[in-house]
Amino acid sequence: MEAGERRGWSPRAAAGADLFWTMPPQRMLSTCLLLAAVCLQGSLPQAPGPGPPAKPFLERLRRLEEQFRRFREVTLTHLQGIAGNYNISYNIDARFQALARQGEAAVAAVHDSRAALGAELSRVATATTRLRRKVRRLEGKVAALGSQQELRDLLVNLTRRLAGPAVAVGSRRCRLRQELQRLQEATQLGAPEQEPQGQAPPQDLSELPSRHEWPAERRAAGRPPKAKKLQVWHRQREKLRKEVCNVGSVLLFPNTSTENVAVFHRGLRAGLRALSLCAWVNTPVPYLGTLLSYATEDNDNKLVVHGRDRGLPGSVHFVIGDPEFRELPVARLLDGKWHHLCLIWSSDQGKYRFYVDRRLLAAGSGFQQGYEIPAGGSLVLGQEQDEVGGDFDPSEAFVGQLAGLALWSRALMPGEVASMATGQGMPPGPLLTLADASLQGWVRRVECACLERCL
Repeated sequence: MEAGERRGWSPRAAAGADLFWTMPPQRMLSTCLLLAAVCLQGSLPQAPGPGPPAKPFLERLRRLEEQFRRFREVTLTHLQGIAGNYNISYNIDARFQALARQGEAAVAAVHDSRAALGAELSRVATATTRLRRKVRRLEGKVAALGSQQELRDLLVNLTRRLAGPAVAVGSRRCRLRQELQRLQEATQLGAPEQEPQGQAPPQDLSELPSRHEWPAERRAAGRPPKAKKLQVWHRQREKLRKEVCNVGSVLLFPNTSTENVAVFHRGLRAGLRALSLCAWVNTPVPYLGTLLSYATEDNDNKLVVHGRDRGLPGSVHFVIGDPEFRELPVARLLDGKWHHLCLIWSSDQGKYRFYVDRRLLAAGSGFQQGYEIPAGGSLVLGQEQDEVGGDFDPSEAFVGQLAGLALWSRALMPGEVASMATGQGMPPGPLLTLADASLQGWVRRVECACLERCL
């Protein structure tokens, strides 16, 4: 409405009109409704009598505006409270979900730490087991050294006790020899009469044939062969020993370095309840060292044939499932010449046999009866494993030459052992031979037509 159209209005009415038209639409609607209600109230008949004077219109309008403003503030406060409660409930759900995720992560971490702890305990248990085995081995070596010292002390005491009688016996022997010489000169005998040719017994009693090589009638009667038979046997033996050929390649282990090893990568593909290990051996050192070592994760001495440069030099340990072992005599192998050995074991009755040059040197029963050597381990020649595939000890290394080595999963018969020892060929069906070995370090493979011609 223009100012000209408001001529004749009072200043207060003009101000009220300007205020009305500047209101927002919603407030204008509210104001109109209030004005309508006031007009209706003024048009109704009123009770007669005196009354208070009517309030001005603008003051009532301000009060209504104030009440509307308060109503809006209260409504806004309630709406904000409702929104806050909704946000709180939403945040609580999110917090619960976050806590659930943290709980799952904590459980997974606990499981991982438990698995890591179990693996560490397993490694500690394995290391403890190996340490116990080494301690037992060292205790055995200390005991062997102690027994050697006792033997030396006993020999010294016996030598001291026999020193006096030995002098007397020596002087008496000298007098008897002089008397015999005078009698020979007097009777012109010259020299003692020699035994008839062909009847002399073998010079080395250790070279007698083993019992299974005796004639059948002598073996049944328990009597060894006659002197002529023994001489024939010795000649045949020396001839065969010089003519052992066709045994395949020869492995040369030059020194005690722990890098010198021959590895069978195939290993054992099935468990063994019987075995036969045969080989030709030539060693220049006064001990045999380790021929074969088979180790698994739970036991580094499942199958071992080993000696060392300390302890008893003329013996080796034949180990099946440590700590069970048997001590075998190998003094015959330490003369720097070629010798054939065979080691045979069967789980049925725990029987074992040890042959050197066809002769049975050791035998027994009850050794790991019912035991099975498991598959899946590490098999090496020339070094003794204190852990799978390593931790070698130079004092247990093999030095020398190996030829014709083979491993069978059955117990060979004495005739088969004799055939190999005389160069007549190898029994069929070996699991492993030297051709399957992979060489490491300074180990060399040499091809020889006959053993005696190998360098």
